[in-house]
Amino acid sequence: MRRFCFAALLLLASAAHAQDARRQYLQFATGLNSAAAEFRQTVTGPNGEKVQSAQGNMEMRAPDRFRWEYRAPSPQLIVADGRKVWIYDPELRQVTVKPQDAMNQDNPLSALLRPETVDRFYRVSELPARQGLQWLQLLPVRKADSPFDKAELGFRDGALRSMRLFDAMGQVSEFNFGTWRRNAAIAETRFRFKPPKGVDVVE
Repeated sequence: MRRFCFAALLLLASAAHAQDARRQYLQFATGLNSAAAEFRQTVTGPNGEKVQSAQGNMEMRAPDRFRWEYRAPSPQLIVADGRKVWIYDPELRQVTVKPQDAMNQDNPLSALLRPETVDRFYRVSELPARQGLQWLQLLPVRKADSPFDKAELGFRDGALRSMRLFDAMGQVSEFNFGTWRRNAAIAETRFRFKPPKGVDVVE
């Protein structure tokens, strides 16, 4: 009887942890209209080797505006204005433009701005806690149209702390976020981009 009770307690504890990731996701995403945070990005290869690292600032605004500004080691700007994604490399003096997918699967952070649609676009499951974080796994429903095979979102204290993207080649891009400015006042102009004069535009 004592062993049975102990096993039952373990099952209950596991269920509580499984629900905690979803609860923290909803706590962070519900009522979220805009947000900004510093980030550090690390890319590792299939064998765990470090490929590159970078840092910068990310801003987002509902329903589908995003701005990723890399500062180091090389400047780069990625702006999603709701219709197009602009990728600007100042060193190459080049801008790459592509349509912004209606499902926004290029960026799983869209799940934070549209929590009511996350189960429509992704198969969502909870993962075991690790590194002091509670994790949600997102598997794109339309895998053929997605640049990543799966995404993992790690939460702690009701905020997103880490995001991991896994691609078909075994490469992992991990983003670790600093303190979030939730519902920050972010001007709409931050999500507009006009190519500078003399810059090549590739569409």
